[in-house]
Amino acid sequence: MESEVAAAQGEGDLLHQFERILHDDPLIDEVGFLHPTQLDSLLADGTNTSQHFWCSDHKLAVSTNVLPDLYRAARLAHSNATLNAPSPSPSDAAAPLIMTHSKALLILCPDLLTAWNSRKRVLSVNCDLKHLKDELQLCALILSYSPKNESTWCHRRWVITKLAQQIQDMSELIDNESVLVKQIAEKSKMNYRAWRHRCWLIPFMKPKQVLNELNRSVKWTELHVADNCCFHYRRSLLLALLDSHGVENGKDSIYLQSDAHLMWKEELRWNEMLIRRYQGRESLWIHRRFLSQWWLQQLINFEETCPSKEEESLADLFLAQEIHLLSDCLSAPGDEFGETRVQAGLAALYTLWISKQDAVVKGKVEERLQQSVGSLKEVLARVSSDKSRLWTQLLHC
Repeated sequence: MESEVAAAQGEGDLLHQFERILHDDPLIDEVGFLHPTQLDSLLADGTNTSQHFWCSDHKLAVSTNVLPDLYRAARLAHSNATLNAPSPSPSDAAAPLIMTHSKALLILCPDLLTAWNSRKRVLSVNCDLKHLKDELQLCALILSYSPKNESTWCHRRWVITKLAQQIQDMSELIDNESVLVKQIAEKSKMNYRAWRHRCWLIPFMKPKQVLNELNRSVKWTELHVADNCCFHYRRSLLLALLDSHGVENGKDSIYLQSDAHLMWKEELRWNEMLIRRYQGRESLWIHRRFLSQWWLQQLINFEETCPSKEEESLADLFLAQEIHLLSDCLSAPGDEFGETRVQAGLAALYTLWISKQDAVVKGKVEERLQQSVGSLKEVLARVSSDKSRLWTQLLHC
C-alpha cells in the first residue's frame, strides 16, 4: 500500500510539473517526446530545474520515460474533475480544473473525445474571444506533432464556428487558418484532413478572398502536382466563385467572355501546361476532367441558345484541342522511367471519359480520332494491351 501511495504521489508531482510548465509558458507552439538520452543533452546547460521536461523559446520536450505515469495521472485528474463538476455545465470552481487537466491529457493523447467534449462544455458557458483564441492555439500545438489527428481538426472547426458568431469580419482569421494548413501540408504530405479543413473554411470567405486564395495556391500546387488534395481545394474555390457570380449550367452560357468563364479558360490552359510539363501525374488529369465537364456543358448550352453559322462550333474546337493533347501524349518519345507510357494511358482514359459525357460528344470524339490517331478502341489497345479487354468493355458501356 505504501508503495502504491508513493507511486500515485510521484505521478501527481509529475503532472503538477507538466501543468506548471504549460501555465507558465502559454505560447508553447511545439512539443516533442524525446528519449532520455536526447533530453539529457538539452538539460546539460542547467537552465531547466526538472530532469523530465525541457522548455525554452516556447518549445517543450518531454522524456518518454515518464509518459505512462504522466498519462495515468492526467487521466485520473481529468476524470475526478469532470465527475465533481455539476451537469450540464460545470461550476466556476470546477471549470479551471477541467481546462487545466484536459489540456495536459490532450497533449499526451489527442484522440480522447471525452477530454475535448469536457472543454466544449466549459467553453459553451464561458465563450469569450480570449478563451476561444487560446483554444485555437492549443489545437495548433497538437497539430504541430499530430497533423492528421481528426479529433483536433473537428474541435478546431467547432471553435471557429463559435468565433464566427462573435466576429463580423472573419478575413484575418481565415488567412491565419490558410497559413496554418499550408505549413502543416508542407510537413505532412497528402494530409487530406488539413485540406478538408481548408475547404470547410471557404463558405466563411468573401468572393475577393476566395479569388486571392485561388491565386495564392497556384505556386504551391505547381510544386506538389502529385498531391490531389491541393487540386481538390482549387476545385472547391472555383465552385465557390461560380456561386458568387451566379453562374449555373445553362443560365449564363451566353456570356462566354464573363469573368467566370475567362477564369475557367485560364484554369484549363494552366492545367494543360502542367500536364505537358509533368508527365504521368494522375491528379492533373483528374483536375482536367472536372474542368472539362463544366466547360463542355457550357459550350453545348451556348450553342443551343445561340446557334452559330460557323462550320465548327465552340464545342468542336474544344474537342479538337483535347484530341490534339491526346495525340501529343501518344507520340511523345519514351523515357527510362516509363512516365510517357503512363501519360499516354491517362490521356486515353481521359478521352474515353469525355466520350461518355454525351451521345453527341461521343460521335464527335470518334470522328476526330479517326482523322488523327485512329479509333478510340485502337488507341486504348495501343496504350495498354494488357487491359484492352477491360477498356473495350468500358467503351461499350
